[in-house]
Amino acid sequence: MPKSKIKHFPGVSLALLLLALVIYFLGWSTLLSARSLQIDGTERTSEIRALLLDPSTKFHLGEPLARVDIHLLNRKLANQDWIENEKVGRDWLHGKIYVTVQERVPVGEFLDATGVRKLIDKTGSIFTNIGARKYPLISFASSDSSLLSAVALFIQELPPDLLANLSSISVHSSALIQSTHTQLGSGRVIINWGTSDEVVVKVKVLRALLALPENASVNFVDLSSPLAPIAK
Repeated sequence: MPKSKIKHFPGVSLALLLLALVIYFLGWSTLLSARSLQIDGTERTSEIRALLLDPSTKFHLGEPLARVDIHLLNRKLANQDWIENEKVGRDWLHGKIYVTVQERVPVGEFLDATGVRKLIDKTGSIFTNIGARKYPLISFASSDSSLLSAVALFIQELPPDLLANLSSISVHSSALIQSTHTQLGSGRVIINWGTSDEVVVKVKVLRALLALPENASVNFVDLSSPLAPIAK
C-alpha cells in the first residue's frame, strides 16, 4: 500500500467510526428518543393523541426521534376536516414530538342530506360538528350543491361584525340569499342579499342606509339591487 494512503487511513477510519456512531445514536439509541408528545393550539388533545399514536402511524413514544415519520403524522392531521393548519416537528433538545394545530372557526351550521350536523367556516370549508354548541343555522331550499357554493362565497365576503351578529341564513336559491342579524339597526334585521355577488358593495350600501336617522327602526333591507336598495 502506498505510504500516502497509509498515512490517511487512520483519519478515514475515524471518520467512518464517528459516522457509524451518529447513525446509531440517531436511529437506534434511546438517548435521542421521543419521550413525550406535546400538543398546542387546541383542547382536543386526547383526540389528536389517539390519532397520532394509532398503530397505523407506526409511531410510539420511546421511538428514536430520527425514525419518526413526521410527514405521515402531518398527513394524518391534514385529513381531519376540523383542522385548518397543522405542524409536527421534533424537539431534539427535550426529546419530544411537538404538534401545533389551528382549528377551523365555525360561522354557521346546517344539516346535510343524511341529517348530520355540519359546520362551515368563513372560507366555506365544511366539517363535522361533534359538540353541543349551536351556531347560526343555515337552511337550504334544496340539496343542490350549487346552493352550498353560493352560501360559501357569501360567507367569505361578509365582514367580521356582520358575522358576529348573524343568527341565521336562508338560501332559497343561488339568486336569493337572506340573512337575519341581531343587534343591528333596530335590533333584528332581515337582509335580502340576492346573489352572493358584490357583497362588499352591498355591505357599504347597508351601512349607509342604517346610518340614516330615518332608518333607525328598519327591520328589513333589500340589497338584491345595490343601486336601488329598499329599507322597511
